[in-house]
Amino acid sequence: MKSQTSNIAAIDVGTNSIHMVVAKISATGFEVLTRHKVTARLGEGAGDMKTLSESAMDRGVAALRQMKQIADVHQAHIFAVATSAVREAKNSKEFVTRVSKEANIDVSVISGVEEARLIHLGVLQALPLADKRSILIDIGGGSTEVVVFDHTDELFARSFKLGAIRLTNRFFPDGSTHPASVPSCRRFIESTIEPTKREIKKLGHDTAVVSSGTSETLA
Repeated sequence: MKSQTSNIAAIDVGTNSIHMVVAKISATGFEVLTRHKVTARLGEGAGDMKTLSESAMDRGVAALRQMKQIADVHQAHIFAVATSAVREAKNSKEFVTRVSKEANIDVSVISGVEEARLIHLGVLQALPLADKRSILIDIGGGSTEVVVFDHTDELFARSFKLGAIRLTNRFFPDGSTHPASVPSCRRFIESTIEPTKREIKKLGHDTAVVSSGTSETLA
């Protein structure tokens, strides 16, 4: 008997980039068929992520139209989620409606905790962490997710409003690093994570995993 397979396209509408992975799913696992990434910079010029600009929405819709065409070639069912920039913007419904009408993609706007949960599940697919207590840090464009876990058991999951685009907009709006801006940025980061540092330290961890494009750039 031939095993049943289906193709899915998973789309992550992030603050800086929009990613899509198309995969063939079977009873024994999955095979990645193609990947596509567009640096749409939805959070650019949005201040503290309060509003998506018209130009940012235009870029996002155009990117998602491309991805819909690619997904259709592979006859893939699309699952699309939006994270920090869209969930915080006052005009997020306008963007989601435009994507539905112009790209024919239904986007679900997920919470920071749900984003952390999905990142955790993704890491478990990629790394052998079954016997280790681990801390996962995912540095995005608009937020940073932190998860402490024992394999599938999440012991701590938080989303912090700390991301590369957000911090650039706030502390380095002209793109240059002024001497006074760097310590101000550091103090802001420290004050944001301070309330949870004790809880994370108490849980402890054997392994630290840092994910996302920002961490790859730093590495």
